Amino acid sequence: MTTFYYKDVPNYLINSFVAVRDSFSNLENLLCVVNIINHCQVHRESNGLDFDIAILTSGINRILVKRNDGFFTMSFPFQLIDYGYNLSAHLDDYGITIDAAFISYMKNALETATSNVYCHDDIALSLNNSFGLEGLDCTIYADIFSHLLLKDHGYFRFDDDPVNENARIHPRYHFDFFCTNSSSVKLGHPNLINSDFFFDLFDVNKDRPYLT
Repeated sequence: MTTFYYKDVPNYLINSFVAVRDSFSNLENLLCVVNIINHCQVHRESNGLDFDIAILTSGINRILVKRNDGFFTMSFPFQLIDYGYNLSAHLDDYGITIDAAFISYMKNALETATSNVYCHDDIALSLNNSFGLEGLDCTIYADIFSHLLLKDHGYFRFDDDPVNENARIHPRYHFDFFCTNSSSVKLGHPNLINSDFFFDLFDVNKDRPYLT
């Protein structure tokens, strides 16, 4: 497993992450991750504690984001090219580099899709009106937006939540699977876990950790 770390990420980038409630907000966070890749220095070593974001590749491609109250993680649908001093994210299915323009197009698509009933044509039209893209390019980026939404986002998180602790229904330490309150499943854990748990979990060459 290859792991890349981002440390001391500026607050304005860290604070751009949103609470995940659906595939739209998960995609918004993926765009935040790529924005960090494009603007921050990558590190190849960590003691397991001094990082803000870890990108795990080779076998399982995932993002691990460290928060003050735990972690959240999701699948990473892009491919990385390692230039040594920095990384570049790509979407090989479409032969596209994930640059600032791409991020702007996807954010525009997110705004369009979440402000009304989701419609592929509305997204393409908004891209044309906002950026002056040609018709075919608008259709391609609208297709890419749908493609990313349909990917298995694999989102879950681990929370340390003493404020809302209720031993019967809301353990202090717990995993949250799925996104919304109506479908979320909380799995309690007796102890606070650290990033090593996730690194072992995502390393296909290691035995799976057990919850104890």
